[in-house]
Amino acid sequence: MAKYVYPAIFSWNEEDSVYYVSFPDAANWFTDGETVEEAMENATDVLNLMLLHLEETHREADIPTPSRINDIQKTDARDVVTLVAADTAAYAEQLAMQENPIRHAREKAGLNIKQLANLLGAPYRTVQDWNAGKQFPPKWVEQLVIDKIHAAI
Repeated sequence: MAKYVYPAIFSWNEEDSVYYVSFPDAANWFTDGETVEEAMENATDVLNLMLLHLEETHREADIPTPSRINDIQKTDARDVVTLVAADTAAYAEQLAMQENPIRHAREKAGLNIKQLANLLGAPYRTVQDWNAGKQFPPKWVEQLVIDKIHAAI
């Protein structure tokens, strides 16, 4: 996993009232947003998702070489060309934390499932199911579990 920077074209579309964002180096990488901030956030997401997918599927050879920002041709004088950064390692970590916060905290703490069950005084099967994503505790319990893991390290 690596860090990348790609040029992107932000184009305001009056009819749809959105900023369309495209990456000239990758024909099928695009997004939009109602504000510049939303468009930039979405552009960062798309760039990270596409690059992470190529890395995880071992298709690094398909990762396009970024163009120089000065070489990008605008189709409209109102278009803005800017750079969008991606850090696929940080993005993958963020996705893992969102997908299963307890498993993420357990792994970061270096605990196995049995150790976590013992730390919590919880049934092994319950912790195993949380780890596998088969069931999840209520959010407030999830936060207590994560706090307990952090306190233990």
